[in-house]
Amino acid sequence: MARVDLVHPDNAEGSWFVDTRCIRCDAARHWAPGLIDRDDEGLSFVARQPQSPEEVSALWRAAVACPTQSIGTSETRRPPQPAFPFELTPGVYALGHNARSSFGAHSYLVPRPDGNLMVDSPRFTRGLAESIDGLGGVRHVLLSHRDDVADADRWADRYGANVWIHEADADAAPYATVVLKGDEITDVAPGVASVPTPGHTAGSVVFQIDERWLLTGDTLHWNHRRDELDVFAGAMFHSWEVLADSMDRLAELLVEWVFPGHGNWHSVGMARYSEQMARLGPAMRQIGRSGWSARPRSAYD
Repeated sequence: MARVDLVHPDNAEGSWFVDTRCIRCDAARHWAPGLIDRDDEGLSFVARQPQSPEEVSALWRAAVACPTQSIGTSETRRPPQPAFPFELTPGVYALGHNARSSFGAHSYLVPRPDGNLMVDSPRFTRGLAESIDGLGGVRHVLLSHRDDVADADRWADRYGANVWIHEADADAAPYATVVLKGDEITDVAPGVASVPTPGHTAGSVVFQIDERWLLTGDTLHWNHRRDELDVFAGAMFHSWEVLADSMDRLAELLVEWVFPGHGNWHSVGMARYSEQMARLGPAMRQIGRSGWSARPRSAYD
């Protein structure tokens, strides 16, 4: 619950506010762009109050997603429907309820005829679990890397789901039932493949679905401020050079949408994805990690 005794001084006057427990994860700003902005230190605040029912709904989603529950309102009426799961495109749902232990990373549910997929883990809440029950539960919990494990064990226990993680990050999920090995692409289910992409961590993996969707963890995201696919030079725990090699590997995939843990999800389109990814790895090698980090807005944004 947001703290009225810790309100950010830059909040626009009105019923909605953000408190100063914000951890600068940017999750809320993805849900309410233009309504929530950030100050010079990266802390979120309400830039303006909502002016339509759609904007009120956007702020409710931001409030539920916020990992520190720093967004609040004096309004007593809540939306009649839960904020999450929220369908981003037909067949892919954002789960909200971002976990502080994952630095506010996004997680997703992908319903499938042979069993639903949860990609990375939200906070476990009864309300979200009941909504996921209504969508058919979860058969596989797919972990992209060690940072975004959160409550994966609780979700797996609820549904008796398989938990997948790469061996290089497996100590973060000792309860995993499937441990991916080496650099081989592995079929998870019909139309679903795990693709090792070390760099951010040694065990980072992305998941390609139906040669359309790519769920990328912290490996790749859409940088809306630069209007391009991007990587996080400021959050590198394994190897910049290896990550550049992973970009070359991803350039070979067919992808329409990118759904990251941090940064924005985006419908890139196959042609634009192919064109940008062909340049990304070589550009990373040419500029280097320090130069990439120095670019404007190149951290979690």
